[in-house]
Amino acid sequence: MRTIVVLGLITTAWLPLLQARAEPPAPTAPPAPTITWPEKLYNPAPATGDLILPLPCGGAMAFRPVEIPGAGLLDDRPVELGQSEDARGYKEGRRLSHLAGAFSEQGGASRRYYIAKYETTRDQYTALTKEACPTPSMRGRLPVTGVTWFDAVDFSRRYTEWLLTQAPTALPHEDQEPGFLRLPTEEEWEFAARGGLAVDEADFLAPVFPMPEGDLARYAWHESSGSASGELHPTGLLKPNPLGLYDMLGNAAEMTLAPFHLDRRGRSHGQPGGFVSRGGDYLTPPGQLGSAVRQEYNYFNATTGRAKSLDSLGFRLVVTAPVIVSSGRLEAIKESWSELPSLNGTGDVRADSDKALAELQALAQKTQDEALRTRLELIQRNVEQANAGVNEARERTVRALLRMGAFMGKRVVTDGKRAEVLRGLMGLAQSNFDTFSQQAKGARNGAKLVAEARAALTEKMDKWNGMLAEIEQAMANSLSYYGDMVVMVGRDYNAAEIESQLKVVEAELQAKDNAYLIPYAALFARHLADYRTSGAADKSRWQTELLKLDPGP
Repeated sequence: MRTIVVLGLITTAWLPLLQARAEPPAPTAPPAPTITWPEKLYNPAPATGDLILPLPCGGAMAFRPVEIPGAGLLDDRPVELGQSEDARGYKEGRRLSHLAGAFSEQGGASRRYYIAKYETTRDQYTALTKEACPTPSMRGRLPVTGVTWFDAVDFSRRYTEWLLTQAPTALPHEDQEPGFLRLPTEEEWEFAARGGLAVDEADFLAPVFPMPEGDLARYAWHESSGSASGELHPTGLLKPNPLGLYDMLGNAAEMTLAPFHLDRRGRSHGQPGGFVSRGGDYLTPPGQLGSAVRQEYNYFNATTGRAKSLDSLGFRLVVTAPVIVSSGRLEAIKESWSELPSLNGTGDVRADSDKALAELQALAQKTQDEALRTRLELIQRNVEQANAGVNEARERTVRALLRMGAFMGKRVVTDGKRAEVLRGLMGLAQSNFDTFSQQAKGARNGAKLVAEARAALTEKMDKWNGMLAEIEQAMANSLSYYGDMVVMVGRDYNAAEIESQLKVVEAELQAKDNAYLIPYAALFARHLADYRTSGAADKSRWQTELLKLDPGP
């Protein structure tokens, strides 16, 4: 009996250790794959914020973050896409869409997705799809083309599966859920191509992203003997767009995820078609390149009976994440959704309000219940009073925006005049020096006097050039703010509201001895009308028209 008890105690004491030894060890994450390719062959222009994901064969692929304001789960950003050119409006017409990021940071005010910094290259494609590893080279840095849309989708699947098994910590995570790779949507592609948040509203709506170098050939390989010359070129040789993305326009056209739709004056037509390529290619004339340019292709080639592929078609990937990544996230989304206002109207606040009041009045007239009629009439009066308050607040906002637009327009002119005066002083100083130099040639110690004058002029010119750079930067900032105001106010307020409140603003400015701002307010209102009509944000023309106004005090 004693022996049994002792054995029982020994067994009880050792049982957890025996069980632990019998259980299989917990799986450990595989070591991170080593990147052995020279950096210049997968990321020739490293930059802060780059996301580098490994590939098989020691390769890698670089991505850039695209930030979108709004940290809430149902926050998204209205994005105006397309262009206002009527000749191509049937497929590239101006339209309002919405976009949100997939990845967030603790306490951050925005979310992001990642888009490939360069077009997918031949070496990168081979590393994942062929048994033999490529020998990385500049030729392998050419965009991969001649692949089908299905090949591109399959590449994104293969790449995600390889990362999840071989480098699971490399992918960004959202609420413990790893991201995945796919082709970009058209909204993701165009928002990034235009420059995202790195450009102001007016530049965002321009046909191409801002190009400080001024020459399209420095940013895009296109049809020209001075550019692509009919050939693909290795990725990353030219200048990037404001988000640090290379070859968004030209070189290889880039396939996107969703099927093609025609434009139906601001919304997509209901028939889905083939796949869409964006950005144009090395055979596209420079005048036809643009952030809004899109082309439809049949998924299949009827002549060959196989999926379509072209030597000018390539792709780049995005890194994103599922929307509902956990049960906790789902509950948070439900709660956020329940707090959203119901949107059953037309989008025109006044029209929807008038319609609701008319319905209340009709109900009050039809009902035979006197108590109910009295109640409905009381509700109607309360709604009318509330609407009156909202309308008054809206009118005050319009007047404030008109005054601010006038003030910003005046700032542009003031900065322009300051720059003009300073350039005049610099020209006069140079002219005086040239005259003095001529006069001093025959004088005693003339060379010494000229040298001293040149040194003094150089010092003064250096100071003035610094001042001029500051003034020109201030003018660029003022014009940027002015352009943003034209776009935002023109989008949010209609012509009748602007016209009625402009008269009030002009009277206020006259009464406050600020009459010199009246022409600026009127021009701002005209620019609003131009923008609503054309859908184009022409900052250069706006600046020219502003500078023609009398600067006033």
